[in-house]
Amino acid sequence: MAETLYAAGEAAVVLDYATLAKRIVAADVIYLGEQHGNPHHHAAQLKIVTDLVAAGRRPAIAFEFVTVPQTSELMSFVSMSRIPAHDKAAVRRLRGELGWQTGTEWRDYGPLLEFARAHRLRVAGIDLPQSLRRRISRVGTEGLNAVERTQFPDSGLVDPAYRQLMHERLNAAHCGFASPELVARLYATWLARNDTMTMAVTALAAEQPLEPVVVILGLGHVENNMGVYERVAQRAPTLRQLNIGFRARSAELRIADELAPLDRFGKQFAAAHEILWVTPPVAAQQPAPCEGLELRMKKMEK
Repeated sequence: MAETLYAAGEAAVVLDYATLAKRIVAADVIYLGEQHGNPHHHAAQLKIVTDLVAAGRRPAIAFEFVTVPQTSELMSFVSMSRIPAHDKAAVRRLRGELGWQTGTEWRDYGPLLEFARAHRLRVAGIDLPQSLRRRISRVGTEGLNAVERTQFPDSGLVDPAYRQLMHERLNAAHCGFASPELVARLYATWLARNDTMTMAVTALAAEQPLEPVVVILGLGHVENNMGVYERVAQRAPTLRQLNIGFRARSAELRIADELAPLDRFGKQFAAAHEILWVTPPVAAQQPAPCEGLELRMKKMEK
């Protein structure tokens, strides 16, 4: 089944890739919002970065799947010049430093890192460390000590409608098993992560203002031009952002809804993504998402 590209607007239209490529080259920050682990999405991300380089650009690549403190590990890897491509020892070292033990992480993001090394591109991790994310989800930001709080910025953005929307989505993502208190802490974690990603993305953009930043992240972090997108607009309003969301075709995917503005909680949000890139379905290999989740939620409440 072929991939199809759609552009949001007053009248949603199907795009050809050449038209999209022109929009990508003109942007300062390009979000490639993925469904984690989808091979079609990772292949499209590599194509976009490859085509940017072919067009004479030198994009920085920012990875949600890597934390800010691990950026030096990425840069050490891509800066290596005396080892052959696909050097197994170098890859083993990097995977060990990043905690990528299952093999799926390198399958998904390794080709991008190998490409970055071949072309000497800047790379960065942009997320919070897992340990800090777990702490916030358990005690909230108010339960952190002074040193912990220095590890992420606070944009100061407060949007009651977005809070309600994300509480609803977080509750649904946890199959209704999370208590209101836990959902509030998960939202606090979400905000801290988005603020941290924003700091990293804008730093990369400021370092080389004439070159784009390609951000590899879960599509929820830029959905409806909120999350990271909104915060980058606040922090660096002159940056031209492009929000591309990859979605696997499924019975639940309603393209018209994805491309239309969203009216919720007294606010009109933007469409889910400026560009919707629909890919073939992938056979489900994971257990049912709600399976065993209630027990895990109870453990998190303790």
